[in-house]
Amino acid sequence: KSAPQTAELHYSQGIPSRDVRQYQLLQDFADLEELNSWLLEEHGVEVSGDTLRDIDQRDVYGDFVLQLNSSDHDLAIRYSGDFMLYYASENTGEIRHLIKARTIWNSFVESNYRSAEPGLMFWSHMTRMSPSNYVGRPIVSTNPCAEIPLEDGGACNLAALNLSRFVKNGFDAKAEIDWQQLELVASHVIRFLDNVVSWNQILNPLEKQRRAALETRRLGMGVMGIADMFFQLGIGYDSEEGVELIDKIMNFIANAAYSTSAHLASEKSSSEIFDYENYIKNPFFQNSLTAETQELIRDRGLRNIALLTIAPTGTISNIALSYQGADRNYVGVSGGVEPVFALYYVRRSESFNNRKFKIFHSTVQAYIDRNQLGDKIAFTENNDELKALLPDYFFRTAHEVTSARRVEIQGVCQRSVDHSISSTVNLPEDVSPEIISNIYLDAWHHNLKGITIYRDGSRYPILTVAEKTNSPFQESCKKTFRIRMSADEEIDAHGDEVILLDDGTLTTVYHFMNRLQAENN
Repeated sequence: KSAPQTAELHYSQGIPSRDVRQYQLLQDFADLEELNSWLLEEHGVEVSGDTLRDIDQRDVYGDFVLQLNSSDHDLAIRYSGDFMLYYASENTGEIRHLIKARTIWNSFVESNYRSAEPGLMFWSHMTRMSPSNYVGRPIVSTNPCAEIPLEDGGACNLAALNLSRFVKNGFDAKAEIDWQQLELVASHVIRFLDNVVSWNQILNPLEKQRRAALETRRLGMGVMGIADMFFQLGIGYDSEEGVELIDKIMNFIANAAYSTSAHLASEKSSSEIFDYENYIKNPFFQNSLTAETQELIRDRGLRNIALLTIAPTGTISNIALSYQGADRNYVGVSGGVEPVFALYYVRRSESFNNRKFKIFHSTVQAYIDRNQLGDKIAFTENNDELKALLPDYFFRTAHEVTSARRVEIQGVCQRSVDHSISSTVNLPEDVSPEIISNIYLDAWHHNLKGITIYRDGSRYPILTVAEKTNSPFQESCKKTFRIRMSADEEIDAHGDEVILLDDGTLTTVYHFMNRLQAENN
């Protein structure tokens, strides 16, 4: 009935919520009369409409709880979509406001459509999967990009394996991953990061930071250059073969990392808070580590409570070596586990009479040079002409891979990452707002811990593709439409204005007008 904020329960990450898995749906009803008919038949009781509408009769989760003396369970009753906004503290007392969940949801979707914010973080799942939560160090926050959940005072300690450099015979028929080298380097990186924890420990300004670093020795090894690796192997990023390989690589790295931490535990000592019997209750340990790795941890302990993450690598991926040719080094790889953002960008040179040049992604340029395609590529004017010269898998870039597939691939990677993943789904400017809603839901269904979405033009971009000028969507944005929202309300709106339909879904004036035109035709 009450859940005041305290030092132990802080609403920044401990807002009252009940895991949906704690509920069992017994029945749903069209109206109150149908509900009471069922209650009388099954339990001999009724509830009034006034009682159900009384917000003070609800608990902190928004449920009206009907206690049944003759049953081993109580009934949680609510109107469809009820969502309780609740806050309580010693200073404020209780604050309650009952709204519809769709109202909150639509505010997320509309805000993201307009500004690319918010990204969503699924805190319940993140908490349930956090290794440190099982040894008494619950996570309370994340770093700014949300790839590392942290305990109070915890530190973010990152490194990334450049997967583009673990391909033997790249672009050849015999191209393959150097698994032995990947395992060796992953092991070295874990040892290096563990040393960083030791070296930095005394430099932390606060005692709780020094204590957290000593206790969890939290690391964040990740990857970058996965799309460049696929280019060299001749595999499409979003192909079935590609997704299977991503799964295999991430699981291989996870087990290499945890095995190394177990060996470090026997060499230097285990984490002082590591407790095997509690730690193995962590679902990541149970589902992602091989029996061999689990046995090694049982025998030797664990030096680091959590070890893996996937950061955006936005800066370091631009200066990393992607491919080494006979007489040239190619620099720059794809970030994190994302596809290549764009095949090329266009650069204008005043020194060559304002001539425009295509600057290709590094490994694509390596392929062009290896196959002496430079002269032919220079005179291509569109993607269709490029596709006649380059393999199809080069074109599986950020705007070509479907949002559903992007979420699915991130979910595959998340299975082998004990922390989280920072990754952005890129959408075209004329996408419907409900697509954003679907991506959020897909992310939850695929057990992601977080998801970020960027619609072209929603704000000033860090990365952008070639601008499309005078598109139908852009033309609609310049126009003003008179929209009748109800019998008593009319509004003036541009084409990209987000509006709420009677069925509770969001659309834009542009999409609404297109739908009307299609229906009239």
